[in-house]
Amino acid sequence: MLAKIITFSPEIFLVLALPLIAFVNQYRSSKTAKTFYSIVKVLLIFSILSTIIFYNRSPLPHLLQNDTYTTLYKVLLDILSLGIFFLSCKWFLNKNRSSALYYALGISLVLSLNLMISAVDLRILVGGYFAATILQYFLLKLNDDDDCKVGEIHYRAFSFLLFLIMVLSIIWFQEKIGSAEYSKIAAYYAKHKIQMLDVMAFAGILLPILFMLGIAPFHFCRVELSGLSILPVHVLSNLIPTISAYAVIVYLLTEVFSKFKEIYLPFIEIVAILSLLWGAISAIKEENIRRFFSYCHIYSLGFILLGILPFNNNGITSSFVYFTAYLLTIWGIYMVLFAFKSNGEYLQELTDISGVFSQKPYISVLLMVFIVSLAGSPPMLIFLGKLQVMDNLMINGAYGEIIISMVALLLMINAFFRIIRIMFFEAKVKNFDHTERRIYICLFINMLFFLVGILNPALFIEQFELLLKPIMR
Repeated sequence: MLAKIITFSPEIFLVLALPLIAFVNQYRSSKTAKTFYSIVKVLLIFSILSTIIFYNRSPLPHLLQNDTYTTLYKVLLDILSLGIFFLSCKWFLNKNRSSALYYALGISLVLSLNLMISAVDLRILVGGYFAATILQYFLLKLNDDDDCKVGEIHYRAFSFLLFLIMVLSIIWFQEKIGSAEYSKIAAYYAKHKIQMLDVMAFAGILLPILFMLGIAPFHFCRVELSGLSILPVHVLSNLIPTISAYAVIVYLLTEVFSKFKEIYLPFIEIVAILSLLWGAISAIKEENIRRFFSYCHIYSLGFILLGILPFNNNGITSSFVYFTAYLLTIWGIYMVLFAFKSNGEYLQELTDISGVFSQKPYISVLLMVFIVSLAGSPPMLIFLGKLQVMDNLMINGAYGEIIISMVALLLMINAFFRIIRIMFFEAKVKNFDHTERRIYICLFINMLFFLVGILNPALFIEQFELLLKPIMR
């Protein structure tokens, strides 16, 4: 019993944050965003350390599994969450708003997404998914904007519908197979033929996860709310569910529903191509800076999913290299968004950053570096990931997909040039506030990883291959 409790410590540390936040919020007279961030920071660090220590131990092995694959994604998710909480602290201090609810909901979201990654039973997966969607909904409600409330209704409606579909699919597998465990589902379909109702139940599991991933055409709610939700919520909701959803999709399609490959490969290919084109075309005409990078997110996810096909070892490794490099890049971009502030207000429109180079040259150059990286230009690590993805497509003879990805890339480059022109060559329209030291700290750490990726990319690739070994064949 004690051993189970100890191996459950990553989750226990996250849960402990909730009563501590509630206690401090109720009884401490002097409480700021820094107070709640300190609680979350300490417990999240302990959770990360215990996740690494117990990387191959599970208190409930028939429900949750820990190995190098799940540990990789959980640590990545937790570290990124820690960075987001760090920057969000200053946002709440500047706005003089209470942050207790934000940090309580945020740490709960991290917990639910970690459970999704470790799940080896569809019931745990749907429980984590339901908790994550509910928590994201309440995070969105932290905004008082009436326009955002319309988006909240849409998000709530689609999330509930997809959750209901997911539950019905799990009931089908439970009734037919007698279990919702991943291993038993995989064993059953290894011996039996796939029927139409099986395909429908499988789709009922896959579609909600794609909705959480935010890929086209399941991106509508995320993009709609991108320019309306407060900046800490926007960054948190855009990044960390993506990590969990990507980890779950790769595991389900390679380990659980591998027999459905002939069915899901064409579908994944279609949504990947649709995301590439939709993201690139929409980014060209977008004026809201947050929605612009949301479309960049859709484009990048399309390329990531296209690269992972046909879910072989080479595809999984190359796609993950690109995925990690993309997260590092988009995280850098969001750090810059925290730095763009005028008269205490965080900027919303692309025109707001006109001529920013004349006042903030270092931040502007860093944003240009991130944009160049997002475009997949050498010598960035993301270029190596893109090169590996292209190589994988060439090996599989996917020449049509290569042409489409190149067309989408040209469109995205056009959109990126527009931002660079606005920042460097147009007249300044706003006076920008002083950039907080914590943003420079985060940018410095981010650039260190960039330099390691540029100088020694093999280090990343070799380590990734070792950590992804549990799903390699």
